[in-house]
Amino acid sequence: MRTRTVLLSLVCLFAFPFFVQGQTAGKTFTKSFNTDSKGIIRLDLVNAIDLKVWDNPSIRIEISVSLPSGNNNVLNELGNVGRYNLVAKSVDSEDMLVISAPNLQKQIRIKGEELKETVSYVVFVPKNLKIELPNASVLADAKNK
Repeated sequence: MRTRTVLLSLVCLFAFPFFVQGQTAGKTFTKSFNTDSKGIIRLDLVNAIDLKVWDNPSIRIEISVSLPSGNNNVLNELGNVGRYNLVAKSVDSEDMLVISAPNLQKQIRIKGEELKETVSYVVFVPKNLKIELPNASVLADAKNK
């Protein structure tokens, strides 16, 4: 009986690294922007965007990032160096605020392999603003109904 318990413990111990490798690391970053009385918001973002309307005058963007490698340290370091930073530029001539993620356009290699990351956005926008999604070729009015 004791031999069986020791054998089972060794099998579990050696199998553990295989289970850990299959895990995904994930993190959510949040950024808010003042709309500055703009009438149009252009979300120049690539990947999945989930638009939600709320009653606040600011825009809140939640950026969800996951790495299939399961390495939280790499994900934290990428966040610290600004990989997932968002930038807002005002276009006064068009009453527009353009929000983009310029650092996500750069390819990252770790140990010679291209980083595979999944990025998605949940965007909370003030009601009665026009939202442009140029990468999705859609123009939508965000209104509470």
